Amino acid sequence: MYDALIKLNSIKDLYSFVDILDKHSGTFEIVANDYVVDAKSLMSMLSLDLSKPLELSFDSDEASVILSQLQPFILRE
Repeated sequence: MYDALIKLNSIKDLYSFVDILDKHSGTFEIVANDYVVDAKSLMSMLSLDLSKPLELSFDSDEASVILSQLQPFILRE
């Protein structure tokens, strides 16, 4: 299981983020306050407060590749 604190600064960032995750297999979740949503679901992601950092939690065999591709959005691993 991998965790990273991410920040999506715009709707364009959100679309790029979901597009990156959609290309990979694995379980991707965003934990925000008391909510846990599917990070691959654009509709779920749009329901979150994007003005605050979000906690990404995922399990995938491609973790290093995924973290590399998500680097523009990562505040802390």
